[in-house]
Formats: sequence, C-alpha cells, structure tokens
Amino acid sequence: MSQQPLYIREDDVKRLLKWEEMYDAAKVALLSASNETFSQPARSFTTTSESGLLLTMPCYLDNYQLPSLSREKLYRTLACKLVTSFPANASRSPALPKILGNIFLFNPESGQLQAILEATLITAWRTACASLVATQCLYFDSRWKQQDVILSIVGCGVQGRIHSIGMCTTFPFSEVRLWNRTESKATQLADELRGLAQQFRKPSIAISVHASLTTCLADSDVIVIATSSHEPLIQRHQLKDDVHINTIGAGEVHHAELHQNVYDASKVYTDHWEGAKTELKELKAEIVGLVGEVLGQKKPTPSAGITIFQSLGMALEDATSAQVIVEAYKMTHG
Repeated sequence: MSQQPLYIREDDVKRLLKWEEMYDAAKVALLSASNETFSQPARSFTTTSESGLLLTMPCYLDNYQLPSLSREKLYRTLACKLVTSFPANASRSPALPKILGNIFLFNPESGQLQAILEATLITAWRTACASLVATQCLYFDSRWKQQDVILSIVGCGVQGRIHSIGMCTTFPFSEVRLWNRTESKATQLADELRGLAQQFRKPSIAISVHASLTTCLADSDVIVIATSSHEPLIQRHQLKDDVHINTIGAGEVHHAELHQNVYDASKVYTDHWEGAKTELKELKAEIVGLVGEVLGQKKPTPSAGITIFQSLGMALEDATSAQVIVEAYKMTHG
C-alpha cells in the first residue's frame, strides 16, 4: 500500500518559515537556473470566465544542496505548483486572497505523490527572497560602501509587506520609505514595521510614509516596486544614477510599472530565460543576464548605474522552498 502523502497546511508553513533557510532556497534556485541540472518549462496560463487565471509551474532539480539544512545531503525534487489568481476574491464574503497556491512534491524515482503544501505564504516568501538574493549580488556585493542605505517600497500589499520585512531583516537599511496609492495601507505597514524593528539588522531604522512618490524615491539606493499597475509609475528623473530596483509585476504583465526611459538607462537581469522569452517578449530592453549567472560568476557584477531585477518567479524557487518546509516539517513531526 502506498504511503499517504503529507499535507502541510498554511498554519504549519507559517510556523516553519525562516528567512535564512528561504534565502538559501532562493539562491540555490537562481544558481540552478543558470546551470544544466534542471528541467523547467515556461509556465502555462489558463484563463477563466471570472477573469481568473490558473498557472501551472512544473520543474525537476537534480543533486543540489540546501546549506542551511545540511552540508552533506543532496536533494532531488520533482514538483509542480498550481496557482490561481482571482482579482474579485477580496470582495467575497468572507474575503479570500487574490492569489492561492499549492505545491505538489513527487518521488523523483517513482513519481508517487509525496507531499502537498498550501503555498500562498511560500509564494510570497520565495518571491521576496529572490529579490533579496538579487539585491545582495547586484547591489550590496559591489556598490555598498558601508554608508547609510535607503530602501523604498512602492506598493504596500502582500508583496510590498513581505519584501519590506525581508529586506529590513536581511540588510542594514538605515531608512525605509513607504508609498501606496491608498495611503492608509502604507500607514498600516509602517506601524507593523515599527513593531518588528527590534528583529531588523538596524533596529534604529527610520520608517516613513510618503504621499508623494517622487519624495519616496529621492536618493533611494534600493527600490521594491510591487503594485498591480498596468501604467508606468516610475520615471528616470525620479531616480538617482546609482540604484537597484526589484520589480515584481503582476499576472502576465511584469514590466508595466517602470517607464521606458528607466529601462533605456538600466541593466536588466531576470531569473530564468525560458520565462523571459515568453513573459518579457514585449519588453523593449536588453536583458543583460540572469541573477544566477552573476552569482556563478558567469556574468560580471555591476559596479555602478541603475540595475533592475525583473522578477518573474519560477517553479525552481517553489521546489527548493517546498523542500525546505518538508524537511523542517519532518524534523518537528518525527
């Protein structure tokens, strides 16, 4: 008789999530995407009559390590994430998250289903951690000179929130600035960040809410833009000459938030080529390389200028993140 697959609910996922482990999982995924040890087709999009989307994201990753868990063990992961995106969920009663996801892990030798993980939180965290890895290798590794460093968060929804917490936990930002189209949401996030400040790299971090996007961005060193805007919000004149931008995008449009004049002055990096060919085919900018290629020293580390991490999200990130959670779950449940 086959063994019953694990079912790991969101409450357990929340309890097991740790920044260091998820950062390592994202780093492994981004590095792997620049090597030959994986299989990851471009994700498929299925539309519904309710303006909804079903995204299917399969992958296989062979013989990789998760240093935060073990420096000896090698992992093999066969996974598929199914994600639904239904914009009207927020207005339902009771309200539901706009984006819902589940990750399925299979035995890589037999194909048997091993685990199902509720993945709404995993999706948020792995997306933020991909930005953390990109920010480390495209900004902090080469351009940070121990000076005060300013973070700006544009969009204070799910991704803006988790990015701000992850960024402030991981890096020594002296200031974080928040902007949201509805200012009350930015104010709410600011209050939450003040309550978490003691766990940040700089507990004395200054936290401010800005009504003007221009003042929010002025002199910023690192920017996270995480909105659902389909029109450009940020233009070149609002940015200084040396800044790193993580742009998250939403749905099928991943490059609507920045004006073309920003792309014209920037070096653009992404997470995987297969996704970029499909989802960034309308982008009028040269993609210099993958973040994983910079991590693996296949492409040079940028030393100045405007850099953009065009985050698409990929199944490899879900697979390594889910593997971390499964291993942690097994350790706590015998």
